Amino acid sequence: MKKNQSNTIIVALLAMLLAAACVELDENPYGRLNNPETAFQELANLDALSIAMYAALRGDGSWAEGFATAQHMTTMFGADDLTTIAGGNKEPYREFDSFSKSASNIWMSNLYKGCYRAILNANALIEYAQYTQADPDDIDNLIGQAYFIRGLSYFYLVRSWGEVPLYTTPGAHIDIGLSPVDDIYNQVVDDFLRAEELLPDNQAEVGRPTSGAAKAFLAKAYLTRAGWPVKDQASYALAASKAKEVIDGKSRWAYDLLADFGSLWLRANDNSTESVFALQYDRNTGDGAHANHLMGTASMPKEENGWEDFFCELTFFNEFPAGPRKDATFRTQFYTQEGDTVPYQESAAGHPYYAKFRDGAVDEQTPWVNAYHTAGAYMLMRYADVLLIYAEAQAQAHGADATAYAAINEVRNRAGLDDLTEGLAREGFVDAVIAERGWEFAGEGKRWYDLLRTEKVQEVVNKRDPSEQVPIIGNVTLDNLYAPIPEAEVLKNPKLAK
Repeated sequence: MKKNQSNTIIVALLAMLLAAACVELDENPYGRLNNPETAFQELANLDALSIAMYAALRGDGSWAEGFATAQHMTTMFGADDLTTIAGGNKEPYREFDSFSKSASNIWMSNLYKGCYRAILNANALIEYAQYTQADPDDIDNLIGQAYFIRGLSYFYLVRSWGEVPLYTTPGAHIDIGLSPVDDIYNQVVDDFLRAEELLPDNQAEVGRPTSGAAKAFLAKAYLTRAGWPVKDQASYALAASKAKEVIDGKSRWAYDLLADFGSLWLRANDNSTESVFALQYDRNTGDGAHANHLMGTASMPKEENGWEDFFCELTFFNEFPAGPRKDATFRTQFYTQEGDTVPYQESAAGHPYYAKFRDGAVDEQTPWVNAYHTAGAYMLMRYADVLLIYAEAQAQAHGADATAYAAINEVRNRAGLDDLTEGLAREGFVDAVIAERGWEFAGEGKRWYDLLRTEKVQEVVNKRDPSEQVPIIGNVTLDNLYAPIPEAEVLKNPKLAK
């Protein structure tokens, strides 16, 4: 049986590494370690660095970093699949939802910090693996994981912040400035290429990436680099080719769509054939980090004692095609402790809420009684994503041929939709894929990045329902799409100011 990545930790060493990795970025996180040449001779010690990488990305009960809470999506609230309530403590979300974000936004730092903690530990692993005395395949596997996590982290950073500091060695230096977006994407691609070479097809522990995951993220990185702001058109063909490798070799990694879209969101189906890479959460984790993923209560309405963190805009919901995917994505009736049934139109927020993230957090017989923590695996890449990456990239690079239609129709058919009508012009086909991606991945933190790279932010904003609680305050212009570098980081290093 596969083991969860958190169950093999060496507690004492990991505690030391985590403490080192969680200092501010202007310090050397390894100054307190023994000589690395001695400390990392043991494979178990090198593995502890890998566990620290995952712990940084996962985040924990401290609510301070990583993906552990809905706050990791703060920079993505400009998209139409995410909005929030007008009052309460949701101001950090509202800043991005209204395009009036500030460098002092406290919640956007979760993603920023988590990614950089993971990067610093990945850099250390890559550097210190030279001292490890063990089976070369085992060492290469860990190095491959480090390249994968570093590439993944920079991929999130560059899409949210644009220019960011680029660290590729152990420690973070106070005097480093911002690197150009092109340089960050080049690093992302290089890291995923190295990961693809070093990672095995299968892992003994759930939650560690495989060569298939590296190929899938490489395809997505190429697709993103082909769009705004880099606009490297040659990357479309690279994205199509790499995604096709995953599709043609899906049996190699046991990838496939689940037959029922709704079953994807059941805890019993965590790490299913559709999950290409997911962060793992466990209420009883052995690493002492209380690593629980919070999405259930965050995506529930006031009527069911939810926190009302996020839901979708009305136009997005109304344009969402009816069918089993829409039914599984949204909850449109709420049930109160008093026995009342409240349709979303009559609810306090006046919006449907997401149903995807409820299982494990709520007993549907008594939905007003819920646990805000759920141990659900959080999918950062699904096989459906690979299919849609291929459809879009193939159309952009070579035209919408039969294989591109087959890829998008596989996703549409699972959603209960008819095949996309053939014969669309390239632009029409690509627009159909972008719309399909919005519906398929609603609420999963992908829509904003798609709107950015395809330059559709203004188009979506123009369709925003005038009754939305959060008004547009800032300018929807190219210079106001990226998040500002967190104020605390700029205070430590003025070179990070934009």
